[in-house]
Amino acid sequence: MSEQTRPDDDGTARPAALRADRLEAYMLGHYMGALSGVRLFDEARRSWAGTPHEGRFATFHEEIRHDIEELETMLARLGFSRRTLAKALGTVAGIASRLNPLSRIRERAGVAAHGELEMLQSLVVAKRSMWVTLLELVPDEPRLDAGQLRRLEAEAADQYDRLLEVARETARDRFRAHG
Repeated sequence: MSEQTRPDDDGTARPAALRADRLEAYMLGHYMGALSGVRLFDEARRSWAGTPHEGRFATFHEEIRHDIEELETMLARLGFSRRTLAKALGTVAGIASRLNPLSRIRERAGVAAHGELEMLQSLVVAKRSMWVTLLELVPDEPRLDAGQLRRLEAEAADQYDRLLEVARETARDRFRAHG
């Protein structure tokens, strides 16, 4: 018998149950990342204010906020306490108050701003990976909603494509000599 199976009452190998502590740790790690991510998307929204891309970044910010609400709902459905979520929020807020990772890259026309776009893309890739991973766990965790996870994964893929589109539309100008 492997680690992934356990004997049933009749000795038949059955899939081992998911470990709630591992699932909670995994999801809380992503939850804390999402809380940081929404802050970074809000900073990007402010950075792109007054540009043709302003509306796109406002939309990204709202979508990320909605993703956090979906994740909170999922965590509650899985029985993870509000106190645990509040603790994660407190941890992220404490770190965020001391760090400002985008403070050096406010210039939306510079090369550093392109790095900001790439960082935002990587956050969306990580989020999409979480939805895919959770989708794989659906057979062992019936409180996870496969339809919801497929929708969230597709939305993350779309967000990535739209961020990539902004990067493509603005990249050449960032690397050109001016004046």
